[in-house]
Amino acid sequence: IARLGFSIATEVQADILVCDEVLAVGDFMFQQKCHRRMEEMLSNGTTLLFVSHDINQVQQLCQRSIWLDHGVLRGDGPSREVCADYVRAMEAGET
Repeated sequence: IARLGFSIATEVQADILVCDEVLAVGDFMFQQKCHRRMEEMLSNGTTLLFVSHDINQVQQLCQRSIWLDHGVLRGDGPSREVCADYVRAMEAGET
């Protein structure tokens, strides 16, 4: 179902694409295909709202990140900086 849903959602020309943990499912090839399609859509001007717990994927796909912790804004800015702050907080047991 995830494959079908992603295929349908990305086949239309959208201004905004919401992907909530879409790369958390499926095999490696499916994840790579999704990643390529999202990059293609980004290069064509689509805004991507990408929800993920995978730091590497966030840094690869997103220029800007927002970190929410139980509904509280903990970070907003360049992805590398926000992700680094998140990792530091996790290692320090702050979340």
